[in-house]
Amino acid sequence: MTQRVDAQGGNGGGSWDHGINSGIRKIYVGRDDTCISYLRVEYFSDGTVKSHAQGAQIHKPQEFVVDYPNEYITSVEGTYAVAYITAIVVTSLVFKTSTGRVSPRFGNPGFVLENNGRRLVGFHGKSGDALDAIGAHFAPDTSSSNWAPPRKLAAQGGPGGGMWDDGVHSGVRKVYIGSDGSCVSKVKFDYVSADGELETREHGRIIQHPREENLKCYLGQYFLCIGPGRNNWKDSYLSSTVVTSLAFTTSTGRTSPTFGATKFVLEDNGRQLVGFHGRSGNVIDCIGAHFAPVPPPS
Repeated sequence: MTQRVDAQGGNGGGSWDHGINSGIRKIYVGRDDTCISYLRVEYFSDGTVKSHAQGAQIHKPQEFVVDYPNEYITSVEGTYAVAYITAIVVTSLVFKTSTGRVSPRFGNPGFVLENNGRRLVGFHGKSGDALDAIGAHFAPDTSSSNWAPPRKLAAQGGPGGGMWDDGVHSGVRKVYIGSDGSCVSKVKFDYVSADGELETREHGRIIQHPREENLKCYLGQYFLCIGPGRNNWKDSYLSSTVVTSLAFTTSTGRTSPTFGATKFVLEDNGRQLVGFHGRSGNVIDCIGAHFAPVPPPS
């Protein structure tokens, strides 16, 4: 029995449905400077290959090839956010297969800031009305015998905004994130100073009440990396590149929610994905999927 998983994203564009197929051979994903603008899928159906396409092809699409019938897609992850000033659209897609392979992230370019397991001890970046870019300082774990000076990793994001640098601290205690629905607009950090006192630094502009990061770091724990994060080109910010989402991982393996753009996952208990549906016009407004049981080995 097949299962239709509801489309995730906005309510713009016209409805489409690729129906139920035997399997997927290849996926092409195109983007503009803001979001996923194009999706073309080659399916196996009744012994033949057929193709369906949605959206507008603006740049040359990237492709992801599936080794069907030895491999099939089990899940689709992605994000959607406000773009083009008011519309909610799909901004990134990632495909996972039954063999454990993961596609590149299609859509907004991603970044991860980490340094060989070192602890994150300070942030720096650029900001104005939004978080234009973010970077980090890393230092060895305090329990490590191999001392090394802190290392500063370059900020990821756009060239706009004013520069800031919180410097190096003993550690990060708490993170607050604010969003305007399309990008990260505000960051606030509680640091632990060398004498054990808390110091607070904040950057950007409060548009909505900041969401408090609930991954507090307790004694013996520390923030390990920022990511995956995403940049985005936004019409409402005069085509500038800004940070649209952030996530944080700690030394104990805990990972925060994705702040900023909304993350979604389409999957159905390991079943194979056999068709897409959704809404689109010139971009992919939302995307859903059909899942079917995996056929028995021949």
